[in-house]
Amino acid sequence: MDALNATISRVTEATTDKLPKNVSEWAVPAAAATAALVVGLNLVWAHNREKDKSPPMVSSWIPWIGSQKNFPGGVFGAKTTGRTMYYVTESALINQVYKQPKSFAISLVQMEWGKNCFSFSDKALFGTPELTAEIFPHLDRSMAPTNMMGLVESFEHFLKNAIKTCPVPAPGSSVSLQDFVLRLAHRATGAAYFGPTFDVEKFWEDWQGFDDGVWKVALAYPVPLCPHFVKCRERVIQRFLEYLDEPHEPSDLIGEQERMARDIAKMDRRDLGVLMMSSYWPLMANVPWGSFWLLIFQLQRSEGLAPIIAELDAAGAAWSSTQPDPSVSYLSNLTAFFQSQPHIPLLQSTTNEVLRFTSDSYSMRGVVPDEGAVLGGYKLKKNDTLIMSTRSVHFDESLFGRDAKEFNPKRFMDLGEEGKGSFRPYGGGVSMCSGRHFASYHVKIFLTTLLHTFRFEVDKAKSPGPSPVTISGENRGFGLRRPQGELFVKVTRI
Repeated sequence: MDALNATISRVTEATTDKLPKNVSEWAVPAAAATAALVVGLNLVWAHNREKDKSPPMVSSWIPWIGSQKNFPGGVFGAKTTGRTMYYVTESALINQVYKQPKSFAISLVQMEWGKNCFSFSDKALFGTPELTAEIFPHLDRSMAPTNMMGLVESFEHFLKNAIKTCPVPAPGSSVSLQDFVLRLAHRATGAAYFGPTFDVEKFWEDWQGFDDGVWKVALAYPVPLCPHFVKCRERVIQRFLEYLDEPHEPSDLIGEQERMARDIAKMDRRDLGVLMMSSYWPLMANVPWGSFWLLIFQLQRSEGLAPIIAELDAAGAAWSSTQPDPSVSYLSNLTAFFQSQPHIPLLQSTTNEVLRFTSDSYSMRGVVPDEGAVLGGYKLKKNDTLIMSTRSVHFDESLFGRDAKEFNPKRFMDLGEEGKGSFRPYGGGVSMCSGRHFASYHVKIFLTTLLHTFRFEVDKAKSPGPSPVTISGENRGFGLRRPQGELFVKVTRI
């Protein structure tokens, strides 16, 4: 401002001697110039104020869900349990964050989650550089499409074994579809990851208690106010430690991770158990729920599951005809079948629609630069936490159609390019879920096996109404939402 005043003084001195002596000759132009100067100064002041403005705040994080029209800037803040987080709700701004990892980094958030959600020690998080430099990259590399096929084949093998011994309800009786699907998926996936000695049934209830609370803690709910979550987490960690102490035959992914943690990172015993738990949780907290939701939605629709089964069988027959022995069913080698990228547009579209409709992934970032950062015209401070609210984008009618708030299994069969480009169930940028390729195989193999082994019939007496199951707010921000209500089904072997 001093520089601006000095400049004005110099200009005034330089021009005063040249002003006409007759007041009428110079008064009007001077007044106009003064007015222009005032307007200019106001524009500069307004511009500076605009640059420094913070995102608008809401009093609660719940009312805004599904609506971004009240926040045209695409960014707003919400204070939860005394902490402010900023939500990014527009596709273009989310892309902007993903493309600037030096300004918006996930590492700040990962450390906090590692401590609060999974209870890694400070030594593991801040004194073991091998954890982030070698072990985590190993997990990402192992999940690359060219490296994970052995794990996919192992999952298919253990799923067939689990199904052979899977109990079904007596004729006329029914079972919770959620319990049936999740237990079967955990048995097969746990064995594929950790070997046949790994028995999830030994800590099933504790796993559910841990899974029910982890998303709340991730969103800054105070850990001391979640005693059941803490107790369940400790018992799950103890089960993984018992597994490590016993003879075991893990997958290559887990075996190498264990070796690196013991021999290279020199992690202590408890942190090793936490590492095993934190490697298994991201997959099982979401993938089986994708299969569950697809079954739920289709069983509650008039066409049911028949169109998907028919499409699979047609694609399977086409695949078998190309094999050395055409009489061999595609069901005998689902890994190879899906690896051939069969023409299954309805199943692919339905799976994507399930992810669009139920996913609620808060891809989180922290502001890195000391001077802060600007996003959507708003000023953010160093260490501010941003949440990429992909669910808001997935329900944007301009991207996904006027029926975006409804489930439409055929939506992705003719969705426009803008909508496809805004579809982000796995996050984005450097933090995009590395397990997404395995998840795709998992869902396809799991559903195809189930649909050709069991027949599901809704128990109308226990599950009345056209839609007994809806989407709840549980697991908000951490993957797929959990159900409100329960669907009971009669299950018979085919």
